[in-house]
Amino acid sequence: MDDACELTLCFLGQRDYLQGTTLFDALEPWYAGGFDIRFKLARMMKTDRVEVEEVSDGKFEAARYAATLLWRAASGERQLGVVPLPPSTKPERMPFDEEAITGRAQWERQQVTLVGQAGESLVRCVVALNKALLFRVLSPPLPGQWLFTRLELRRPVPTFDRLQLTYKNSVGMAAVSTAIEVDQASAGSVMFSWLKR
Repeated sequence: MDDACELTLCFLGQRDYLQGTTLFDALEPWYAGGFDIRFKLARMMKTDRVEVEEVSDGKFEAARYAATLLWRAASGERQLGVVPLPPSTKPERMPFDEEAITGRAQWERQQVTLVGQAGESLVRCVVALNKALLFRVLSPPLPGQWLFTRLELRRPVPTFDRLQLTYKNSVGMAAVSTAIEVDQASAGSVMFSWLKR
């Protein structure tokens, strides 16, 4: 991979911003062989175009990046920073049917289980299910929306048979944490934040 490269990605459904799942999946060629993956979305990106910079330790200015990705590889710790670029004149859109994911899930108290991947990536399933789970568990002040802000994975999960999310805790509505279990083993955690309108 070069030190910096540009990506043009799709908006999901009718969104006017780049969903974190789209970006995380697009960065997969970098972190594919890694472990201890930490993905953070610092702010919403109302663009379909981003620049991805591979950053060496001394030059990592977190404030410069709308998203960051850190992971460990055999060669040591690696870091990416994502900078929003001006949007395309006509951004491409991709359908995203969250109901197709949430409608197949089994719900109980503070937990949700999905059996069978059905074509969506792990992160897309996690985010769709977690959003629905948090609406069931918590009562955020409406109007507003849940934002995916952070993902920690022990290692990449290209496929799974069973995904289970368990609500863990929240610091107000700003940092709401959920545990991720894949095929009955702990796989990491996801964090959301409530954006009040």
